[in-house]
Amino acid sequence: MVGVTILVLSASSFLVSWHQPAVPLRQPLAQGRVGIGPCAALDMKDPDVAKEYAAVMAFDTEKIVDELEASGIRPPPTMNDFELRSLLVEFRMIKAGKGATKKKPPPKPASFGNEFEKALYEKPAFKALYEQMKAARLQNEINLIIEYMNNPRNAKVRYGGTAKYDETVAQIEAALKAKVEQVIKSGRLFFSGFPSNMGEGAVKMTLEGFGKLKDFTCEESEDGMSLTGRAEFETKEAAEAAIKKYDGVDMGLGTKLELQAL
Repeated sequence: MVGVTILVLSASSFLVSWHQPAVPLRQPLAQGRVGIGPCAALDMKDPDVAKEYAAVMAFDTEKIVDELEASGIRPPPTMNDFELRSLLVEFRMIKAGKGATKKKPPPKPASFGNEFEKALYEKPAFKALYEQMKAARLQNEINLIIEYMNNPRNAKVRYGGTAKYDETVAQIEAALKAKVEQVIKSGRLFFSGFPSNMGEGAVKMTLEGFGKLKDFTCEESEDGMSLTGRAEFETKEAAEAAIKKYDGVDMGLGTKLELQAL
């Protein structure tokens, strides 16, 4: 996909926020101050982006805000109409698992530095909420969302006792619980998390239980503990069945299967 720059947050990109000085005990969280527009430059030449824009153009502002808030995202009141629509389009793209390119998705990290990093990787709605806070420069909310994930008790001591704290925590919890919906348009998928002791043959046989494969690749992860790769079924229905069955299945020891539609 040409010309799309969707913000992908890395561990290093939030260190500045993490090292911000803590606010005084029970300091009220700041209200939204700046509306600087969506955090991504969306390419209108991309058919998926154009389709989403066409859909949201039929919405009034109230409907746009309602959909964002239902997913745990509360836009700052300073956002104009175009920024609101762009934010909704961007969130829909992220929620559908559509990124900036058609490249192979990176394998899931063997471990995360903390619970905040893990939530950014695994929860699209949570990531979108955090990016929206960054776009609006809500520094206190940024500090809270990071600390709440890593140390909820400490977050309550530092920030609790205000209506803004309760409101922000409610947004965080809603984003964490938001269902991840994949849009499946073909028989292609990316997988990771199968134990390496299964071997390539067993993984292939497992997937073939849902339908005939046109293509299959498999390799060990960097830590040698799991298998990752791609598969292409003859039908999208087979891919959908495999994703529904195995995506998110807990394999033990903190490892979950991940199947992403491509």
